[in-house]
Amino acid sequence: MFWLTYTVDGETRRLLLAKERVSLGRMPDSDLVVPDHTVSRRHADLVRTAEGWKIVDLGSRNGTRVNDVAVHESPLSSGDTIHLGSFPLRFEEDIRDRVQITPSEEDGLVTEGTIIRPVEEIQSALGLAELEKPAAAPALQDVQRLSRVSRILSVLSEVSRTLLSADDVEGVLEKILDVVFEYLPAQQAVILLVDPKTGALESRAVRQTGKGTGPIRISSSIARKSREDGVAILCHDAQVDPRFKAGESIRFLGIRSALCVPLKLKDKVLGIIYADTPLKTKAFGDFDLDLLSALSGYAAMGIRQAELRAAVEAERRAKARLERYHSPSVVRRIISAGEAAEGIALDVREVTGTVLFADLVGFTSMTENMPPGEVAHMLNACFSRMTDVIFGHEGTLDKFIGDCVMAVFGAPIPTQDHAVRAVQCALDMRWALEKLNREQADKPPLVFRFGINSGPLVAGDIGSVRRMEFTVLGATVNAASRIETSIARPGQILVGEATYHLAKDEFLFEKVGDMEVKGLSKPLAVYEVKGQIEDDPGGRS
Repeated sequence: MFWLTYTVDGETRRLLLAKERVSLGRMPDSDLVVPDHTVSRRHADLVRTAEGWKIVDLGSRNGTRVNDVAVHESPLSSGDTIHLGSFPLRFEEDIRDRVQITPSEEDGLVTEGTIIRPVEEIQSALGLAELEKPAAAPALQDVQRLSRVSRILSVLSEVSRTLLSADDVEGVLEKILDVVFEYLPAQQAVILLVDPKTGALESRAVRQTGKGTGPIRISSSIARKSREDGVAILCHDAQVDPRFKAGESIRFLGIRSALCVPLKLKDKVLGIIYADTPLKTKAFGDFDLDLLSALSGYAAMGIRQAELRAAVEAERRAKARLERYHSPSVVRRIISAGEAAEGIALDVREVTGTVLFADLVGFTSMTENMPPGEVAHMLNACFSRMTDVIFGHEGTLDKFIGDCVMAVFGAPIPTQDHAVRAVQCALDMRWALEKLNREQADKPPLVFRFGINSGPLVAGDIGSVRRMEFTVLGATVNAASRIETSIARPGQILVGEATYHLAKDEFLFEKVGDMEVKGLSKPLAVYEVKGQIEDDPGGRS
């Protein structure tokens, strides 16, 4: 399995190369759309051949480089850096798929041979019982032991800050492997984390010395013992070690020396670090066991902190995305409700709500001789006011369609009074536009026409894998749009029959008639909003 890794807006992303040919460029239909002006619309293709992957430049303007060498066509190896123009990508093989936890039938372990110690015992002996406040080296009588402790604390002082400040979990795991291969005689190492949904160990980071391409097999006996009992395990020769009964699986794995340490934070095991050297017996010693055990505490803290940072960042991005379309009060309710909230239509579902279309009348002809910047400024000033009004009624800004605003009420947060909110919003939008016209009397006056309709909606995040946005679909939406474009006159607020019945106790209406609306099989009763009832105590139509 191969990936392209790249960074956009400070966020690291990965593209799985799952097709025989993968297109790269600025065109929206590219498999990887690269948002960089130095990249051509159709810049290059990645092609899978019998010999492996290669990159083919498609005559791009700024060229393609592999490891800083300009190429027209070049084979790729894991770790190669590709530049499309000035945009960097990394071609990588995901060797995590090679990791196999080999089942074995050993159920019990005897008490002699291999070193198996609780990881807390090792950390405590090193003066690391309080990981947040590393203690000085304990006053041990044994000079050799004291020297080992000093070396371990020296290593930890170098790496602890780096581990605790890594941006994401993957960064923490890579830094852990850096330490393992710098200070331990490991030939291969794997970090497995517990999947929170299944409870199974899942390989998350793998490294091998040299260019090994075969599977990495881990004894389930060793992994299970370390995880379940929270113990650090040092196997000098697992093939003959009576602790593991010289089981068939371990003999098959060819494990000559292995270390396995749990990633334990308080009483919870987040995963394990496993390292081995298949070709050498007694490769690891007490120093290696103590160092990896001490490192595991910092690693577990680093993983947890990275997970918390990722959760905070995901919430920040979700909130920023929601704030583009929903009022602050709706955003707070969505976020506070969490994933298990009932009735929040961010996933696609059917809801009942009201849709509002507001279109600027004659805007195109009005602005055809105006500079584009002035047109944009006029639209931004108008739509900023209208967005504030929509959000003030807890409406959702679905989209801007040129000089038209589309809003929805009753989704994603269901409300019983969605029709009333929509009608009141239209009245307030009309008033806000009149106020804006008075403020900019030197510019042509702007006038809205409105179409509003209530009924069933398909609501939720809809789009492609590259771009998903909250929107609503269905006949109710189509009817609201037709009312606005085909029936409403400048300044009018027209509603469908369903909206009228839901809001007639709050507003004055006048029936316009039963109108033929394109796309509907029968005439639609249309009403004009004349104002609020309290504005005219004499009654309503």
